[in-house]
Amino acid sequence: MSISNASLPFTESLIAAAPEATGVFALWSSGGIVYYGKASAGAATIRNALAGHYLGRALSNQRVTGCSWEVAADPERRYDELLKDYAAAHHCMPLWNDPQRLPTD
Repeated sequence: MSISNASLPFTESLIAAAPEATGVFALWSSGGIVYYGKASAGAATIRNALAGHYLGRALSNQRVTGCSWEVAADPERRYDELLKDYAAAHHCMPLWNDPQRLPTD
Protein backbone atom coordinates (compact mmCIF):
# COMPACT_ATOMS: atom_id res chain seq x y z
CA MET A 1 0.00 0.00 0.00
CA SER A 2 1.37 3.43 -0.92
CA ILE A 3 1.80 6.39 1.42
CA SER A 4 -1.61 7.28 2.77
CA ASN A 5 -1.71 11.01 2.01
CA ALA A 6 -1.88 12.55 -1.44
CA SER A 7 0.82 14.60 -3.12
CA LEU A 8 1.19 18.09 -1.66
CA PRO A 9 3.03 20.98 -3.36
CA PHE A 10 6.82 20.68 -2.94
CA THR A 11 7.41 24.15 -1.49
CA GLU A 12 9.56 25.60 1.28
CA SER A 13 6.49 26.47 3.36
CA LEU A 14 5.10 22.94 3.12
CA ILE A 15 8.48 21.44 4.01
CA ALA A 16 8.64 23.72 7.06
CA ALA A 17 5.35 22.15 8.18
CA ALA A 18 6.53 18.56 7.65
CA PRO A 19 6.94 16.45 10.79
CA GLU A 20 10.12 16.38 12.86
CA ALA A 21 9.78 12.61 13.10
CA THR A 22 11.14 9.49 11.48
CA GLY A 23 9.25 8.00 8.57
CA VAL A 24 9.06 7.67 4.81
CA PHE A 25 8.35 10.12 2.02
CA ALA A 26 7.69 10.23 -1.70
CA LEU A 27 8.71 12.81 -4.30
CA TRP A 28 6.29 13.31 -7.20
CA SER A 29 6.67 14.60 -10.76
CA SER A 30 3.99 14.80 -13.46
CA GLY A 31 1.48 13.02 -11.24
CA GLY A 32 3.67 10.01 -10.45
CA ILE A 33 6.14 8.99 -7.77
CA VAL A 34 9.77 9.33 -8.88
CA TYR A 35 11.43 8.61 -5.53
CA TYR A 36 10.75 6.95 -2.19
CA GLY A 37 12.98 7.93 0.71
CA LYS A 38 13.26 7.34 4.42
CA ALA A 39 14.29 9.33 7.45
CA SER A 40 15.43 6.77 9.94
CA ALA A 41 18.96 7.20 11.25
CA GLY A 42 20.18 9.40 14.08
CA ALA A 43 18.71 12.90 13.87
CA ALA A 44 17.06 12.26 10.49
CA THR A 45 13.52 13.57 10.23
CA ILE A 46 11.04 13.79 7.39
CA ARG A 47 11.37 17.59 7.41
CA ASN A 48 15.19 17.45 7.17
CA ALA A 49 15.10 14.84 4.41
CA LEU A 50 12.62 16.84 2.33
CA ALA A 51 14.62 20.04 2.87
CA GLY A 52 17.75 18.28 1.63
CA HIS A 53 15.97 17.12 -1.50
CA TYR A 54 14.49 20.57 -2.05
CA LEU A 55 17.95 22.13 -1.96
CA GLY A 56 19.48 19.47 -4.19
CA ARG A 57 16.68 18.80 -6.67
CA ALA A 58 19.01 18.59 -9.65
CA LEU A 59 18.88 14.77 -9.67
CA SER A 60 17.18 14.96 -13.06
CA ASN A 61 15.67 17.44 -15.48
CA GLN A 62 12.33 16.21 -14.15
CA ARG A 63 10.97 18.80 -11.79
CA VAL A 64 9.66 17.59 -8.45
CA THR A 65 6.21 19.08 -8.10
CA GLY A 66 4.89 17.28 -5.05
CA CYS A 67 5.69 15.27 -1.98
CA SER A 68 3.93 13.12 0.56
CA TRP A 69 5.03 11.45 3.78
CA GLU A 70 4.07 9.05 6.49
CA VAL A 71 5.38 8.97 10.05
CA ALA A 72 6.56 5.43 10.79
CA ALA A 73 7.91 3.78 13.92
CA ASP A 74 9.98 1.45 11.71
CA PRO A 75 10.92 3.50 8.61
CA GLU A 76 13.24 0.79 7.24
CA ARG A 77 10.44 -1.79 7.14
CA ARG A 78 7.91 0.68 5.71
CA TYR A 79 10.39 1.83 3.05
CA ASP A 80 10.98 -1.77 1.97
CA GLU A 81 7.18 -2.34 1.78
CA LEU A 82 6.69 0.77 -0.38
CA LEU A 83 9.40 -0.26 -2.85
CA LYS A 84 8.07 -3.83 -3.02
CA ASP A 85 4.50 -2.64 -3.64
CA TYR A 86 5.61 -0.12 -6.28
CA ALA A 87 7.67 -2.75 -8.11
CA ALA A 88 4.74 -5.19 -8.06
CA ALA A 89 2.38 -2.58 -9.50
CA HIS A 90 4.74 -1.03 -12.08
CA HIS A 91 7.25 -3.82 -12.82
CA CYS A 92 10.11 -1.42 -12.02
CA MET A 93 11.40 0.77 -9.21
CA PRO A 94 10.63 4.51 -8.99
CA LEU A 95 12.93 6.37 -11.38
CA TRP A 96 15.34 7.81 -8.80
CA ASN A 97 15.43 4.63 -6.71
CA ASP A 98 16.75 2.63 -9.67
CA PRO A 99 20.46 3.23 -10.37
CA GLN A 100 20.04 1.71 -13.85
CA ARG A 101 17.54 4.44 -14.80
CA LEU A 102 19.17 7.50 -13.21
CA PRO A 103 20.23 10.19 -15.69
CA THR A 104 23.96 10.35 -16.31
CA ASP A 105 24.30 14.00 -17.32
